[in-house]
Amino acid sequence: MTTAALYPPTATPSARALPLLPFLARFIRNPLRSLPRAVYDQPVVTYGRKRPLVAWVTDPALIERILLSDAENFPKTRLDRRVLKPIVGEGLLTAEGESWRWQRKLASPLFRRSELLNYVPVILEAAQQRTAIWRAGGANRLTAIDNDMTETTFSVITRTILAGIDESEADAIKEAARAYLDPITWEVAASLLMIPETAWHPGKRRMRQAAVRSRAVVARLLEKRRHAGSAGDDLVARLITARDPDTGLPMPDDMIVDNLTTFLLAGHETTAKALTWSLYLLARAPEWQDRLREEIRGVTGSGAITAETIAQLPLTARFLKESMRLYPPVPVITRVTSDDVDIGGKHLPKPTLIVIPIFALHRHKLLWSDPDRFDPDRFLPENEAKRPRTQFMPFGYGPRICIGSAFANLEAITLLAEFLRTTSFAWDGRHAPEPISRVTLRPKGGMPLLVSPL
Repeated sequence: MTTAALYPPTATPSARALPLLPFLARFIRNPLRSLPRAVYDQPVVTYGRKRPLVAWVTDPALIERILLSDAENFPKTRLDRRVLKPIVGEGLLTAEGESWRWQRKLASPLFRRSELLNYVPVILEAAQQRTAIWRAGGANRLTAIDNDMTETTFSVITRTILAGIDESEADAIKEAARAYLDPITWEVAASLLMIPETAWHPGKRRMRQAAVRSRAVVARLLEKRRHAGSAGDDLVARLITARDPDTGLPMPDDMIVDNLTTFLLAGHETTAKALTWSLYLLARAPEWQDRLREEIRGVTGSGAITAETIAQLPLTARFLKESMRLYPPVPVITRVTSDDVDIGGKHLPKPTLIVIPIFALHRHKLLWSDPDRFDPDRFLPENEAKRPRTQFMPFGYGPRICIGSAFANLEAITLLAEFLRTTSFAWDGRHAPEPISRVTLRPKGGMPLLVSPL
């Protein structure tokens, strides 16, 4: 076990529930800093003087109720729609009811494991291009790993599920995504205060301009694919040829753009962040690099990683799970009560905002032994079998679990394995990044690591 085995939540929670303005000030800087400390050791914590306005829920049985067994009474919130709709429209992330079910059914075949395994060679190609860049940089080069992982996972998504974007278009979308997400907590805070959507806040104009730019790029992609013909079996082709099951009408172009934008942004961002934090942990614990490298080489020898190889890397898979426990790619899920309801002994009037803080759930003192300790053996099969499914859920749970979770896991293990075959990673001894919630879990100040070819 590494001497740097403890990774406490450097986004320090508040000692108690704060008054509204101090609460919002901490929230805007980093939503994880606004969590009361009690969220890490109690099953339900509410916020509000006269009546609960927010309820943080970390009890696995209650989460199962909210996200699965009683999900119709805990719909997605207006906050989700207000924050995300300008950029992703009525795509899978924000759609409800029959529209959501149709879109989900349409996209689901692309994410069957048999389909995903066909992407392993393409994922490997993207990994090898990245390691070639690292090799050209020489030994002990300080590298912005977070940027490198974004570049790599975006390259994968545009070669697999979404084909046809050129380099300049890809750069425009990545830049627009950063510009949209950077000030997003201001929009969330405005929504919590019920400030009209038209009201100004810092970064508002930049967010709206970024949304327009990214959607324009995707609209041009759609136009190019229509002009070239809709042949193929990727998501673009499926959306172009889709027909409404009730009317037989094709999917409107705006809805196609909604879904393509959703998959372009969400389809690479979560994996990029999972890899960023995983490489940070490996840099802090070089003995784990040796252990994973030994497993990978034992399976592949001098040959290439293949689709069959991935299932033979249980230690690598456990390492990735423990990394996503400590640093979940999506740190928060929100729902709202559609009626008055009792949850964990708390009465929540309609409409109370339900927050499932996955970051706190994964470090909860009632659920995990020594929760800040890095220990991939938590995910040995016999240990996993003892836990409820809703105790560890880096990609959500229930009907609205991330549709791309299997793809993200396959991609992350493949990339991680290929990186470790040829490259070592070291910590600079200074930068201990604070995890910041900006829809995904970002490292404050980026993630500089020392990279060296083997």
